Amino acid sequence: MRRFCLTLLFATLTLWMQQTLAATELEERATISASVQQALLSENFSRLEEISHTYRKEKSRSSSGLWKLTLFYAGIGRAIDAQSVGKDPEAAFKALEDKTDRWIQQYPKSPSAYIARSMVLIGRGWAHRGDGTSSTVKPEAWAPFRKYIAMARQNLESNKTVAAKDPRWYETMLTIARAEGWERKQFDRLLNEALDQEPFFYQTYFMALEYLLPKWHGGTQEIEDFANDAVRRTSTQEGRGMYARIYWYASQTQFQNDIFEKSLAVWPRMKDGFEDVVSRYPDAWNFNNYAKFACLAGDQRKTRELLKRVELVPMAWNPPSLHGQCADWAHR
Repeated sequence: MRRFCLTLLFATLTLWMQQTLAATELEERATISASVQQALLSENFSRLEEISHTYRKEKSRSSSGLWKLTLFYAGIGRAIDAQSVGKDPEAAFKALEDKTDRWIQQYPKSPSAYIARSMVLIGRGWAHRGDGTSSTVKPEAWAPFRKYIAMARQNLESNKTVAAKDPRWYETMLTIARAEGWERKQFDRLLNEALDQEPFFYQTYFMALEYLLPKWHGGTQEIEDFANDAVRRTSTQEGRGMYARIYWYASQTQFQNDIFEKSLAVWPRMKDGFEDVVSRYPDAWNFNNYAKFACLAGDQRKTRELLKRVELVPMAWNPPSLHGQCADWAHR
């Protein structure tokens, strides 16, 4: 009886922790990003330095495994959007550039200040270009787009000694590489340098994946090779988790819920990867996404098992009706 009670208590505690972690994960992301956004807009540069330095030094993670440094720069991105979307782009981006210049003046040894300045310049370039395919871009928009992307690159390259201490420097350079259409050899040199410096920063892999997508400069075989190479680079800390994480990201940025029809993703490998992800970061956000991909892969037993274990996190399911469809199918 005592053993049964302990088992029941453990199961109840586990479910409570998963529910709490799900809320904590999403709340933590929002809290960090909002705090950084406010700090930049109010020019609280000392606070920005405190946060970014801590996250770089400690390589802090959220409960899902995401680097908090990524959430920091998401906050910078939110500040850029808040100041520029729906406003006169020239005036808005000039004001943002002035903010980052003042940040650099106060903290000339700050990696984040230089990176933020390039993020502003990249945003300014894309504001001219627009987000559509190249065929939708107005001819007069190409010159300012290329101008500001080149300025962002020059800023990063001329301050590399300081700024490349932060792995976001490489992520931002990979963004520029895609925008400028670098040849594959040049791109690979930058990517290999980035991964030699910090092989466990997820966003480096995700930004490289963007370049390798069929809609940009790659294809499905390049993605599969890249995912397997990522596992080799990271297995000491991540196990096989990067295979799952890379295709998880690929589904968000191109393949959507057709990941197993339109890519070369192998479910047994992805399943093994998710097992390593949830063993290291056992939160409900990861479990919900694991269940979603199990359903998309047609793994009825695993879908049923996972759905029994976790509380629903609606944001993990797109469209929202997918959860109900998977639950009905899993319990037939």
